[in-house]
Amino acid sequence: MSERKAVERRRHDRVKKRCVVRFGHGDLAHNGYSQDVSESGIYLQTSVIYPPHTVLTLQIEYPEKTVTVRGVVRWSKELPPAFRRSLRGGMGLEFLRPAAPVASSVAHAEAPPDPQRTVPKGPPAKATETELGGGVTRHRQVSTRGGNTYEVIQTEYRGAIYIRLFQLPRTEGSAEAVFREAFWTRDEAETAVKAFLREH
Repeated sequence: MSERKAVERRRHDRVKKRCVVRFGHGDLAHNGYSQDVSESGIYLQTSVIYPPHTVLTLQIEYPEKTVTVRGVVRWSKELPPAFRRSLRGGMGLEFLRPAAPVASSVAHAEAPPDPQRTVPKGPPAKATETELGGGVTRHRQVSTRGGNTYEVIQTEYRGAIYIRLFQLPRTEGSAEAVFREAFWTRDEAETAVKAFLREH
């Protein structure tokens, strides 16, 4: 089935949501990222492509929880070897049965931020790098007016935002983060990162 026909047959609207997805045929041997997701299916960006009609197990790591579901490949797009380093192909999968946890997470993605959300008192609990490996992590590189370059690592884990900054280039003596804090909201985290970068 072509990608266009697959889009036309979707029963539910999809929302943009980038999450880490572990998947495989029998085991979770591969990693990819969701590009959009709905109650009935997902577009998975990955360099590991399975043919249509293959049934896969997917573990979708939403910021608020991890969901495991089975899906069947409806279409796949594999790139020529020359483009695989810079671009990624992908697959469109239909969940074998709409799962309540998936539907709940999609609804959470579509809902606007709640201005009345209660922020827990006190700082978030400390977490090891091993524990943070179970969250959704984003990397970015920034340079300051002072001529310094940092790698900013942001992980969403158990409802909190964990920030680590490493000065680049990393050397044997600079393996430790120069800034490491945890926050309850993205706004607090971004404000703290900007304040650090202004001073350096």
